[in-house]
Amino acid sequence: MLRTIQNTKYRIHISYLNLFMVLVLGVSLFSTQCTPPEYSENETKLGKVSIDLRNKKLQELYNFRDEHKIDSLRRYLSSKDATLRYVAALSFASIRDSNMIEALQPLLSDPVEEVRIVTAFALGQIGKPKCEPLLIKAFDAKDSLSQHQRFNAVVLEAIGKCGTLASLKNIAAVSTYLPSDTLLLEGQCRAIYRFGLRGITDATGTDKMVNYVANEKMPVPARVIAANYLARTKDIAPDSAQATKLAVAYVRATGSPDIRMALARGLGKSTSGPAFAILSKVISTEEDWRVQCNLIQAMAKFNYDTVRSLVVPLLFVNNAHVSRTAAEFFVANGRATDGDFYWRIAKDNPTLPLLTQIPLYRASNKYLSGKTEPESKDYVNFRLKEMFQQSKNPYERAACLGGLAEFAWNYRWIHDKGFNDSHAAVKSAASEAILGIAQIPNFYGFFGEGAKGVRRELYFFLRALVNTGDVGMIASGAEGLSNPTLNFKTMRDSVRLDDLKASLSKLQMPRDVEAYMALDKVIAYYEDRPPPPPNQPQWNHPIDLERFKVVTAKT
Repeated sequence: MLRTIQNTKYRIHISYLNLFMVLVLGVSLFSTQCTPPEYSENETKLGKVSIDLRNKKLQELYNFRDEHKIDSLRRYLSSKDATLRYVAALSFASIRDSNMIEALQPLLSDPVEEVRIVTAFALGQIGKPKCEPLLIKAFDAKDSLSQHQRFNAVVLEAIGKCGTLASLKNIAAVSTYLPSDTLLLEGQCRAIYRFGLRGITDATGTDKMVNYVANEKMPVPARVIAANYLARTKDIAPDSAQATKLAVAYVRATGSPDIRMALARGLGKSTSGPAFAILSKVISTEEDWRVQCNLIQAMAKFNYDTVRSLVVPLLFVNNAHVSRTAAEFFVANGRATDGDFYWRIAKDNPTLPLLTQIPLYRASNKYLSGKTEPESKDYVNFRLKEMFQQSKNPYERAACLGGLAEFAWNYRWIHDKGFNDSHAAVKSAASEAILGIAQIPNFYGFFGEGAKGVRRELYFFLRALVNTGDVGMIASGAEGLSNPTLNFKTMRDSVRLDDLKASLSKLQMPRDVEAYMALDKVIAYYEDRPPPPPNQPQWNHPIDLERFKVVTAKT
């Protein structure tokens, strides 16, 4: 049984079986990060919610949020002051305590819409399945005059963060929105997108996104979200018919590089003829360098021999980003048969930027065989070492170390030069290179009879990383020391274990929390005990409330 609700903007058909699906709304942002709903100035003017950083009560609430004092925040959820309820509810969007779901539920029907909005947002951020029925119930299906679109929009997105496949199918099935229904269309796309980021997809939803992005009458924000869904959602690949529509969408999106960037990635997930036809046509004519970089990366799944002829010319374009991306394409997607080809391009074109030349040498170092092509392999490694020693740019030197790491026998040179470099970027690249060498899949097969000695040297190199005091290098060293294949536990002794604990004690919490957790895990591994639970950093960095006094509407 259906009933029809009409207003001046649109007509929506409502099924009694799926009442909550009347409206599908959204907010304007599409990034994968969790962004709170925008604050409404209109609500502030009406006096319903007023954020004043000089308010002592608000300062107290912000301190409670910062210190994760859940019980103190909970008390303010029932405050008579809408502003305090607003801030308290919003606090749980960052604290994300699932024990607060029931306490937040009453605020979904708060008389002040701003409070309802942040409550829905907080429940979405908590993201537990038990939030879904609460949000569905809170959805205002009777909003025929579109007076509560912002609230419904946030509810829909929150459902996308915690809902089931059944909810996704219901959202995707709505087909009554007009191009003028900007919020409705944008919200429908955002909801489907949120499901996709969680790995929940449905063919109807994917088809809906394809049709929306291909329709230039649709509002641009909705098309941007739809395009990003196609680019970022795993395990979906446009078929031939969908790729044809997306090709049309790419051509029509002349004024939106954001859409073209995402469509390039989406089309690159397809192996169909129409997808390759449009990508190969626009890759050399695209004028926006960001889009062109995405087009290069999108070529990975297509026939290598054909793609190579399209990518090689882009090595020589004037834009350094495009040129480098073209070179890095061959690092990621090269072939052993072309191992001798990559370095010759760099050698024959010395005017290419070094950050283009270095990846070309790296591609050769990765794909050349040291057994059948030793002279080429030797030259490539000699050239990378030479560029490292001649370069005054730390990022070029860091790139050289990455290239040298493709031939694991360079481990000692990488250590000697990289660890003693004065720049943090080079030290970091050296630590990542040593870690990568320790983790090569066929370690013993590659090093052969020398594997035992190399393993021992790498052990001490990794121990040196842990003792540097640099959190990034400590994390790399810790990961390497826990490598089960090399089983460094057989080389430790009680003194060395004490050294690890001494390094752990020097880390400052919560600043160094990631390095602390990685090193703490290694110590547990060496002591043959279960991995320790995540360390909860102690609160130790209070908000500087005096700085609030200098904040104005313009700062």
